[in-house]
Formats: sequence, structure tokens, C-alpha cells
Amino acid sequence: MLCPPQPLRTVTFDAALRSPNQPSRAWTVAVLAGLWAGLSGAQTAGHAQLQEGARQWVAEQTQTPLDALQATPLDPRLNIPACGKKIQFDLPFGNRQSVRARCDQPAWQHFVQVMTRPDAVPTPPASAVTTQVPTAAKTQPGHVMRQVLVANQALKRGAVASAQQFSLVEMALPSGETSYLSDASALNHMELQRDLPAQTALRSYDLKAAQMVRRGQQVMVSVGEGKGFLITLRAEAQQDGILGEQIRLKNTESGRSLTAVVTGFNAAKAI
Repeated sequence: MLCPPQPLRTVTFDAALRSPNQPSRAWTVAVLAGLWAGLSGAQTAGHAQLQEGARQWVAEQTQTPLDALQATPLDPRLNIPACGKKIQFDLPFGNRQSVRARCDQPAWQHFVQVMTRPDAVPTPPASAVTTQVPTAAKTQPGHVMRQVLVANQALKRGAVASAQQFSLVEMALPSGETSYLSDASALNHMELQRDLPAQTALRSYDLKAAQMVRRGQQVMVSVGEGKGFLITLRAEAQQDGILGEQIRLKNTESGRSLTAVVTGFNAAKAI
């Protein structure tokens, strides 16, 4: 006896049903993305905390308006965790182009450059520079007579600054103006970051820290200083560096990487 054909049954497989020990690929990607976002956010917060804190500290120390100051962006590859305590700032080299920032929790130390914005203060015309002291009656209201450094000759961008290139000249300046330089010691280890015409008064933002070490150059590195021994070795700079800045180097003989603080032209001390 023939049996009537049975209707076909449709079976649906739910792709969402997986073994509890095998999470979906989308879930794994989402978790990794969240972790990466958290790390990036922490690093960004540390950079912003360091730069803004340095600007505020320099503004308080120099009585300069905060809006007139700018901090040089840090290397984005630096991992700077947000500081759990108040960051301590100081000027170990006597100029605000190299502000040292130290954190106790977690422990780290970095250097940041803080300069006056080029558009913050107008440059007086060269005709305003004079070697003679005007009488008090000719001084404009709101101005004071101050001695400032004036270029003896035209100077090119990138030139290493020296006291022989400038002379002290007395001129009338706005009473609240603080960016003009009068102390020749501020020229130490500095270079010009723009062309400076002859007879132009020098301002703090005309200078930047001179590059003591350049990427690819051979650097003499001292190891063990202050620990009872001293070894000097040659290493290749992996990045540019100014005085007091931490840089990465590579020992060309062993291939090992090391970190050192720039102490002079093509010289550094291992840390």
C-alpha cells in the first residue's frame, strides 16, 4: 500500500546561536575598539593636562596673559598618563622655552616649550629703535623707557643666537609689554625661528631652543654618571632633541635602544 507523500518541513538555523565559549567576531572587535579608545583618551588627557598646566604656570610666573602663550605640541607617540597629583613645573635651564614638568603619581618627567604667540604683540617699526634716550616729555602715554636687545645686522632663520649679534638699545615700549628681551643670557642655546632684519628689537617668540641633536647623527652618550662609574659610547639619535630633552637612541654595535637626556651638541646622558 502506497503512503501519501509527507509535506517537507523547513528548518531554520539561527546564526546568532553560538557556543558560549565562542564569542562573535563583532563582539571581539567592539571590545578591542573600546580598549583602544580608552588608552587613546588617557594619553590625550595626559598631553592636554601637561601643556595647559605649563601655559598657566608660565603665565603666572611671567605675568603674561594666558591667551598670549602657546605650548609646542608634544610628540604624539609619547605615552603620557594623566597625573593623579598636581604637576610640578620649573625652569632648570633659565628660560621658559624648556619647562620641566614632573608628576609623582604615576612617576614621569617631560619637557615642554612655552612661547609667546607671534600674533600676540605687534612689532614696532625699525624707526622706533634709537640709540639715544628720549626725554620724558616725548614718551607716549602708557609707555616706558626700557633697554632691549636689537639686532646689529640682518639675521637668518635657524642662526644660532649669540650676544655678539645684538646691542642694548633704549626705546619706548608699552608699560605692560614683557616679550622684549634685555638679558643676553636668554640667547644661550637658542636659535632664531624667523628672519630678523637689522635694527629690530628681539622678542621671546623670535627664538626657540636650538637643536642640539638631530636624527641620524652620532651622539656621545655617558652612562653611569653619579653611580661610581662612567662609560662613554656612541649611539645614533632616533629623533631630534633640544637641551634637557629626553630622546631615543640606538647603540649601533649592540642594536639596543636607550633613552638619554641631551646635555650639549651631539652629547647626552643615559637615564
